[in-house]
Amino acid sequence: MRVVIVGGGIAGLKAAVDLHAKGIEVTLLEARDRLGGRLLTDRTGLCGYDLGASWAHDTLSNELFDEMVASGKYDLYYDDGEPYYVGEELTHADVARWKLPQVAHELSKFLELRQFSSLDVEDLSLHDVVQLYLRKQGNLLSEKQKEYVPQFIRQLELWHGIGWQEMSSKFALVDNVGRNCLIRNGYDKLVDFMADRIPSSCVHLNTVVSKVDRTRSIKVTTADNKSYEADYLICTVPQSILQLEPPQTGAIEWTPALPRTITDPLSKMGYGKLGKIILEFETPFWAHLETDRFVSISSPNVGDSLNVWSYPVLILNMYHINKVPSLLCFVQGPVTEYLEAHTEKVWDYFKPLMKKFTDFPPTPTNIITTQWTADPFARGSYAACRPGDDPTDVVISLENGLGNVRFAGEHTILDGAGAVHGAWMSGKREANYLLDYV
Repeated sequence: MRVVIVGGGIAGLKAAVDLHAKGIEVTLLEARDRLGGRLLTDRTGLCGYDLGASWAHDTLSNELFDEMVASGKYDLYYDDGEPYYVGEELTHADVARWKLPQVAHELSKFLELRQFSSLDVEDLSLHDVVQLYLRKQGNLLSEKQKEYVPQFIRQLELWHGIGWQEMSSKFALVDNVGRNCLIRNGYDKLVDFMADRIPSSCVHLNTVVSKVDRTRSIKVTTADNKSYEADYLICTVPQSILQLEPPQTGAIEWTPALPRTITDPLSKMGYGKLGKIILEFETPFWAHLETDRFVSISSPNVGDSLNVWSYPVLILNMYHINKVPSLLCFVQGPVTEYLEAHTEKVWDYFKPLMKKFTDFPPTPTNIITTQWTADPFARGSYAACRPGDDPTDVVISLENGLGNVRFAGEHTILDGAGAVHGAWMSGKREANYLLDYV
């Protein structure tokens, strides 16, 4: 049996490792000049920064995490200390004084109750359901709570990578099984570990797949007109790439075309744009604040302006975590697109926020910016739901596959969707499918 795997991210690597271990002939085709996909560790700065996935989630039920722990090779850190909150007109003390976390918890329960009150309830945006909550409970809230609890709940944007006005309220809340664990020394150790378990002769980098003919056996054609034949194909390209139509870069022409059982569910799913900005400094001028995370709460009534107070920001305090004077900032949606396209504007954007830590913040010595929205083989971060989207249909259709074509990736699985271990498990699933049923 010969298997071609399209995509050298964690799903493709896992499938390749498991199949090769059983003596299956594997060819792995990766469009970029590296393996790892949306796992990317930058080592040009003061420490290794994961520009893609950073954490292990669902750590009580995460098989990959269990293996990483057992190996003893990973520097793991639970960054679940109490965050330090800042805002344009909001102080950390205000958050507790105004009981914002408690009211935000009630708002979360309101979201749950509304969603599960009926199977026919309309899936409104997170923004619109927050307004319903305010109309119901507003007379029981203080003016400051009515102003800032909606902004407090917007931290969910930093999970999904999209704004609350385009985010599904049905799928907005995040309920991880276990604490979230930061991979402090970089996910590239996992990528290297897996890549070492398949022969380099099986791996073809800088190989962009342009066509797949699945009429009988598999024939894969690349952008440079090379072809690869196999009995089976495992396609692990991101959902954003599956949704493309030729001649867009990265799009795959399928013969016969993908059926509506796949294309219709794909048309009902969105895609997030979570970005990261690393600011390195000569000294850690925020060191007096002993916390591993800062959260910048967006300001009420900012309109459509694009500034640092328009959207929430999550900041990892790398001085606390890794003893280096740097801040790793998470941004989303239009902020990610803007800053990734205008890297020269990064410091102007964040400087007002840095003034919350010191009156005269020094200019960074180095700035590192992700480029996921500009990457034609990613076009963002991971699957995200808009109102009315249904990830279940996508998962079912892609998990069922198309005969000799199988699909894997974070968008093809419900347990661990959008996470490293979900993608890893999907690669394992497809390798097991071929080994057990073919």
